[in-house]
Amino acid sequence: MPTTWPIPTGPRLAILAGQGLGPIRLGATVATIERLMNAPCEIKTEDMCRYIGRATEFVLKDGATVEIRTHRPDRPTTPKPRVFGVFNGRTPEGVAFLMLQPAVKDIIGPPLSVEEVTTPNDQNTVAIHRYDGLVVEFDKLPNGNVVVGGLTVVKSTSPKGAPSAKPPLRK
Repeated sequence: MPTTWPIPTGPRLAILAGQGLGPIRLGATVATIERLMNAPCEIKTEDMCRYIGRATEFVLKDGATVEIRTHRPDRPTTPKPRVFGVFNGRTPEGVAFLMLQPAVKDIIGPPLSVEEVTTPNDQNTVAIHRYDGLVVEFDKLPNGNVVVGGLTVVKSTSPKGAPSAKPPLRK
Protein backbone atom coordinates (compact mmCIF):
# COMPACT_ATOMS: atom_id res chain seq x y z
CA MET A 1 0.00 0.00 0.00
CA PRO A 2 1.30 3.47 -0.80
CA THR A 3 2.27 5.68 2.12
CA THR A 4 0.82 8.78 0.44
CA TRP A 5 -2.23 9.30 -1.72
CA PRO A 6 -1.88 11.97 -4.41
CA ILE A 7 -4.75 14.38 -4.90
CA PRO A 8 -5.71 16.36 -8.01
CA THR A 9 -4.39 19.90 -8.20
CA GLY A 10 -5.14 22.80 -10.49
CA PRO A 11 -8.41 23.61 -12.21
CA ARG A 12 -10.99 20.90 -12.84
CA LEU A 13 -11.10 20.37 -16.61
CA ALA A 14 -13.46 18.46 -18.88
CA ILE A 15 -11.76 16.39 -21.57
CA LEU A 16 -13.64 17.50 -24.69
CA ALA A 17 -13.14 15.28 -27.74
CA GLY A 18 -11.90 17.24 -30.73
CA GLN A 19 -11.88 20.50 -28.75
CA GLY A 20 -9.59 20.60 -25.72
CA LEU A 21 -9.54 20.63 -21.92
CA GLY A 22 -12.24 22.89 -20.51
CA PRO A 23 -11.48 26.38 -21.83
CA ILE A 24 -8.05 25.34 -23.19
CA ARG A 25 -8.67 24.55 -26.84
CA LEU A 26 -6.60 22.99 -29.57
CA GLY A 27 -4.72 25.94 -31.08
CA ALA A 28 -3.98 27.56 -27.68
CA THR A 29 -0.59 29.20 -27.15
CA VAL A 30 1.68 28.55 -24.17
CA ALA A 31 0.66 31.91 -22.67
CA THR A 32 -3.01 30.87 -22.82
CA ILE A 33 -2.25 27.40 -21.42
CA GLU A 34 -0.28 28.80 -18.48
CA ARG A 35 -2.96 31.39 -17.72
CA LEU A 36 -5.80 28.85 -17.76
CA MET A 37 -3.79 26.19 -15.87
CA ASN A 38 -2.96 28.84 -13.22
CA ALA A 39 0.74 27.87 -13.35
CA PRO A 40 3.75 27.89 -15.66
CA CYS A 41 4.60 24.70 -17.55
CA GLU A 42 6.69 22.38 -15.36
CA ILE A 43 8.66 21.38 -18.43
CA LYS A 44 8.63 23.69 -21.44
CA THR A 45 10.24 23.06 -24.81
CA GLU A 46 9.55 24.30 -28.33
CA ASP A 47 7.13 21.43 -28.91
CA MET A 48 5.79 20.61 -25.40
CA CYS A 49 4.27 22.19 -22.30
CA ARG A 50 4.13 19.49 -19.60
CA TYR A 51 2.50 19.46 -16.16
CA ILE A 52 3.75 16.24 -14.56
CA GLY A 53 1.94 16.81 -11.25
CA ARG A 54 -1.31 17.48 -13.10
CA ALA A 55 -0.80 14.58 -15.56
CA THR A 56 -1.23 16.79 -18.62
CA GLU A 57 0.87 17.50 -21.71
CA PHE A 58 0.22 20.03 -24.46
CA VAL A 59 1.91 19.12 -27.76
CA LEU A 60 2.84 22.24 -29.72
CA LYS A 61 3.56 22.94 -33.37
CA ASP A 62 4.60 26.43 -34.44
CA GLY A 63 3.60 27.72 -30.99
CA ALA A 64 0.03 26.35 -31.06
CA THR A 65 -1.47 23.31 -29.33
CA VAL A 66 -2.10 20.44 -31.77
CA GLU A 67 -2.70 17.64 -29.25
CA ILE A 68 -3.51 17.42 -25.55
CA ARG A 69 -2.51 14.32 -23.60
CA THR A 70 -3.75 13.41 -20.14
CA HIS A 71 -2.54 10.46 -18.08
CA ARG A 72 -3.50 8.10 -15.26
CA PRO A 73 -1.85 8.50 -11.86
CA ASP A 74 1.61 6.92 -11.53
CA ARG A 75 2.05 6.50 -15.32
CA PRO A 76 5.78 6.72 -16.11
CA THR A 77 7.06 9.88 -17.81
CA THR A 78 10.32 11.61 -18.56
CA PRO A 79 12.62 12.54 -17.04
CA LYS A 80 12.82 9.05 -15.52
CA PRO A 81 12.01 7.87 -12.88
CA ARG A 82 9.21 10.45 -12.56
CA VAL A 83 5.55 9.47 -12.80
CA PHE A 84 2.47 11.54 -13.52
CA GLY A 85 0.32 12.90 -10.71
CA VAL A 86 -3.48 13.07 -10.80
CA PHE A 87 -5.48 14.74 -13.58
CA ASN A 88 -8.36 16.80 -12.20
CA GLY A 89 -11.24 15.94 -14.54
CA ARG A 90 -12.85 13.47 -16.94
CA THR A 91 -14.97 13.48 -20.10
CA PRO A 92 -18.51 14.90 -19.89
CA GLU A 93 -19.82 11.39 -20.65
CA GLY A 94 -18.01 10.05 -17.57
CA VAL A 95 -14.88 8.37 -18.95
CA ALA A 96 -12.14 8.65 -16.31
CA PHE A 97 -8.70 7.26 -15.62
CA LEU A 98 -8.40 3.70 -14.29
CA MET A 99 -11.83 2.83 -15.75
CA LEU A 100 -12.03 -0.72 -17.12
CA GLN A 101 -12.12 -1.24 -20.88
CA PRO A 102 -15.71 -2.64 -21.10
CA ALA A 103 -17.05 0.35 -19.13
CA VAL A 104 -15.56 2.80 -21.64
CA LYS A 105 -17.29 1.00 -24.51
CA ASP A 106 -20.57 1.04 -22.57
CA ILE A 107 -20.29 4.79 -22.04
CA ILE A 108 -19.03 6.10 -25.39
CA GLY A 109 -19.70 3.20 -27.73
CA PRO A 110 -17.42 1.24 -30.01
CA PRO A 111 -14.26 2.95 -31.26
CA LEU A 112 -13.68 3.85 -34.91
CA SER A 113 -10.51 1.73 -34.80
CA VAL A 114 -8.56 -0.46 -32.36
CA GLU A 115 -4.82 -1.00 -32.31
CA GLU A 116 -3.39 -3.78 -30.16
CA VAL A 117 0.02 -2.84 -28.72
CA THR A 118 2.32 -5.87 -28.52
CA THR A 119 5.64 -4.08 -28.12
CA PRO A 120 6.75 -3.72 -24.48
CA ASN A 121 6.62 -0.08 -23.33
CA ASP A 122 7.15 1.90 -20.11
CA GLN A 123 3.43 2.59 -19.63
CA ASN A 124 2.37 -1.05 -20.23
CA THR A 125 -0.06 0.18 -22.92
CA VAL A 126 -1.78 -2.82 -24.51
CA ALA A 127 -4.47 -1.20 -26.71
CA ILE A 128 -5.28 2.11 -28.37
CA HIS A 129 -8.91 2.93 -29.26
CA ARG A 130 -9.54 5.82 -31.64
CA TYR A 131 -12.71 7.89 -31.57
CA ASP A 132 -13.42 11.07 -33.50
CA GLY A 133 -11.36 13.69 -31.67
CA LEU A 134 -10.24 11.36 -28.85
CA VAL A 135 -7.65 8.61 -28.47
CA VAL A 136 -8.03 6.25 -25.49
CA GLU A 137 -4.97 4.28 -24.38
CA PHE A 138 -5.44 1.22 -22.19
CA ASP A 139 -2.67 0.14 -19.83
CA LYS A 140 -2.29 -3.22 -18.10
CA LEU A 141 -1.71 -2.74 -14.39
CA PRO A 142 0.41 -5.10 -12.25
CA ASN A 143 -2.82 -6.70 -10.95
CA GLY A 144 -3.77 -7.65 -14.54
CA ASN A 145 -6.59 -5.12 -14.98
CA VAL A 146 -6.67 -3.26 -18.30
CA VAL A 147 -7.66 0.34 -17.56
CA VAL A 148 -7.75 3.79 -19.14
CA GLY A 149 -4.17 5.02 -18.95
CA GLY A 150 -4.21 7.93 -21.37
CA LEU A 151 -6.76 10.20 -23.03
CA THR A 152 -5.54 12.35 -25.93
CA VAL A 153 -7.58 15.13 -27.52
CA VAL A 154 -6.90 15.44 -31.24
CA LYS A 155 -8.50 17.35 -34.07
CA SER A 156 -11.90 16.01 -35.11
CA THR A 157 -12.16 14.38 -38.54
CA SER A 158 -15.95 14.46 -38.63
CA PRO A 159 -17.68 17.14 -40.69
CA LYS A 160 -20.04 17.62 -37.72
CA GLY A 161 -17.10 17.81 -35.30
CA ALA A 162 -16.46 15.74 -32.22
CA PRO A 163 -17.57 14.20 -30.00
CA SER A 164 -18.68 11.06 -31.80
CA ALA A 165 -19.55 9.32 -28.55
CA LYS A 166 -23.09 8.23 -27.91
CA PRO A 167 -24.93 10.44 -25.40
CA PRO A 168 -24.66 9.48 -21.71
CA LEU A 169 -27.29 7.19 -20.29
CA ARG A 170 -29.96 8.89 -18.17
CA LYS A 171 -31.61 7.18 -15.23
